[in-house]
Amino acid sequence: MTRSWAEWPGATKWAALAWVPLMLLVAMPFRYLQWPLPERGVPIMWLCLGGALIVTAVVARASWPFAALIVWATMRAAMNEFPLRGVQLLFLVGMVGLLYAAARDLSLTAERWAAFALCVAAAYEGLLGYVNIWGSYPGMSFVVTTEIGRPMGFLTHPNYWGSYMALSLPIVWSIAGILPAVAIAAMIAASYSAGPMISAAVGITVIAWAYLGRTVRYAVAAVAGAGTVAAFLVHDTANFSPAGLNRLSGRLENWIAAWPELIRYPVIGQGLGDWRGWAENYNVKTQSFFATLQAHNEPYQLWFELGLIGVGLAVLWALQIWQAASTSWRHCPPGSGAWWAPGAVPLERAWVAVLATALVNSLGSPTFHLPAQAAITIFALARIQAHAGAHRSFPLQDLSPNGRQANPEPERRARRGATRSLKDAATRNR
Repeated sequence: MTRSWAEWPGATKWAALAWVPLMLLVAMPFRYLQWPLPERGVPIMWLCLGGALIVTAVVARASWPFAALIVWATMRAAMNEFPLRGVQLLFLVGMVGLLYAAARDLSLTAERWAAFALCVAAAYEGLLGYVNIWGSYPGMSFVVTTEIGRPMGFLTHPNYWGSYMALSLPIVWSIAGILPAVAIAAMIAASYSAGPMISAAVGITVIAWAYLGRTVRYAVAAVAGAGTVAAFLVHDTANFSPAGLNRLSGRLENWIAAWPELIRYPVIGQGLGDWRGWAENYNVKTQSFFATLQAHNEPYQLWFELGLIGVGLAVLWALQIWQAASTSWRHCPPGSGAWWAPGAVPLERAWVAVLATALVNSLGSPTFHLPAQAAITIFALARIQAHAGAHRSFPLQDLSPNGRQANPEPERRARRGATRSLKDAATRNR
């Protein structure tokens, strides 16, 4: 399978050379962090960093910009003397990176099973959200009392619940058809949370633009836009204050308050996980709960924590994903059945719609800081890369704007055969 410029399949072979310096460093400790027994602590640190390098190399097989971002976050944590929260987050990101690399190499059958599982989870959360509307929150250990009567499920907040449902909507549309997708959109509207409504509208429009006729696609876009405006008005009216505060539900005030701290280290950032430390200290000083524990804007928080260096690496990763999504979108085989039926939207294009939803959502919600939302987004990224790689190896003809081909079946059979051949070759080489 042909890989993009940002995928480094030979990374693990080079990373294994870490054993060369390790053999030297484990026997030459030095005083660090005022550790009482550096003769033990420093060699253990080198062993942990060596193992982390191998983990990063596995991630680099799927994306070396993302792996480089992990390396930079580790270096920044070392500058801060490895704070506990930073180490915990590095471990979490490393584990997610391994899952990301594994999802990149999944078979098409396993991908579809994962999509079915996501649909089941979305149905479960949707049912729970419906029960929440009636003021009942069964089995939930955390309920925001000010949000009683709005769906939040096990995602702890209407905004987070709505974001999760918005991310799952394109996959439900592909697997179960348009009617369950409409039901999910209605539930998101019932949460009257602006961010999820905007995100869902983007995902719906992306799919509608490719698979519905001109009149219908404009009608869908209009309905999605009207629903977004209505939710935004209800949401902001509920959060309005005469003093002019709570712009964007307080997000803008948070970003302004964090700005002086951000520009202290604009290039290298404060360190991974340090937004929360700033927020907690700010609230103690002001004796309030003003500062949120996440920025609710992923690019802004990335700049705050890892500086322009981290932002630059993230831009390279985004460029990789953009190229993969463009390739996947242009060459994706069409769906089957009527426009409203299951399978009319190919799963491959549904992942692209998930990615568009996540991009918009991350500008007003902590998408990558919430485990359920992050899992969907990372899986979508990996599968888009996998499909793009298959298309680069066996390019098919470009599709028309509505995703249809005159005679798609030969192309589809060729791609399926090519994919099976690639999977068999990968199995033999393991």
